[in-house]
Amino acid sequence: MREPTTSIHPTRYREVMGHYPTGVTVVTGLDDAGEPIGMVVGTFTSVSLDPPLVAFLPTTSSRTFARLRTSKAYCINVLAHDQAGLCRTMSSSGPEKFSDVDWSPSPLGAPMLLDAVAHIHCVPAEAIEAGDHYIQLCAVSTMDVSRQVTPLLFFQGGYGGFSPHGMTARGDGELIAGLRLADLARTQIETLAEDLGCEAAVMVAANEDELTTAAVAHGGGALMRELIGERLPMKPPLGEAYMAWAPETAIERWLAFAGKDPETAKTLQSRLAKIRARGYAAWEAKPADTATRDDLERLMDRYATGGLTPAAERSLLARMAELMPYYSDSGEFDDSQTYDIGGLMTPVLSSDGNIAMLLRLAQLPPASPGRDVKTWITRLRSAASAVEAILHGNPDEPDSSAGPVRPRVRPDSVQSTADVGC
Repeated sequence: MREPTTSIHPTRYREVMGHYPTGVTVVTGLDDAGEPIGMVVGTFTSVSLDPPLVAFLPTTSSRTFARLRTSKAYCINVLAHDQAGLCRTMSSSGPEKFSDVDWSPSPLGAPMLLDAVAHIHCVPAEAIEAGDHYIQLCAVSTMDVSRQVTPLLFFQGGYGGFSPHGMTARGDGELIAGLRLADLARTQIETLAEDLGCEAAVMVAANEDELTTAAVAHGGGALMRELIGERLPMKPPLGEAYMAWAPETAIERWLAFAGKDPETAKTLQSRLAKIRARGYAAWEAKPADTATRDDLERLMDRYATGGLTPAAERSLLARMAELMPYYSDSGEFDDSQTYDIGGLMTPVLSSDGNIAMLLRLAQLPPASPGRDVKTWITRLRSAASAVEAILHGNPDEPDSSAGPVRPRVRPDSVQSTADVGC
């Protein structure tokens, strides 16, 4: 082995390597006396696909590994983001720590910790000495994903979780700015909720891929179903009402989530153009299908709780997309017909013509005549115009709740409509 040309101080080594996050696992087995033993390992890695090999790297001075290396089988427990407490328990030196955790024997007999993200069942192979560590190779027997949530990470001396959404810090900044903007619309949504006996809310972008409810008001018999700060996905076909007024770069990103099928992209672009041209989005509920509605609400709640792995999130969003046709997009309303409106949405535009926030009405009276729906739309768009006047520094601009409203389109909306033939 070539001698190192420089000497790295241990403190410097730890400082630099501390900028690289590592996953947290607990390697478990049975010692010579048949007692369960486990050690927390942040140096676990995959090694080979054929044959399937993994490895973990304990220190050569580890007394726990001195006992663990005699085990005939190991279970690699990949900890979840909410198992920092379990990690601390397993890191302790107490002889009875397994009495404080839930576990069961793995197929090979090693302790398998409850609620871990994944379990990798393996047997020890070669232990290679490498400096002050061993590279313990293990031959994989079976492996399973046991819980579709994000893993626990160790980073710069602390434990935390993994966010599958990019640009997290930027997203938090956008959310704070959005919450401040929502205050400009509070009076308007409170008035709408009281006058119409419904739910009125302000939606803002939490980040590039999610909306959140930034303010909400309830009138009449409307129930509090959605909590402030709960996040909703903006991935096709979800988020159309917001994306209709988003910048082109954001629309391109949104469309990319729909895949590479040109017909799907064309359909989505057409829907956005129609919403832009109308100046609002309206969702009419189809005839009651309680099971479908409940399933969709359950999936929305599951998404809002967070902690999903990217794969689990993709699966959940695909299922939500299948169920979304429970609502059909409406645009024209006949005075002589009745409608069950699931939601009405219109944008508040910034001075550059892009969306700043979305105003939404929900829990509207069922089986309402078309003339009432038209009145709701007029009231909603007038409220948005009033908020825009404040946002643009013109608070004295007239905002008649029943009078005509100006077109609410982006500067490029005419061209966008022509592009998709609408």
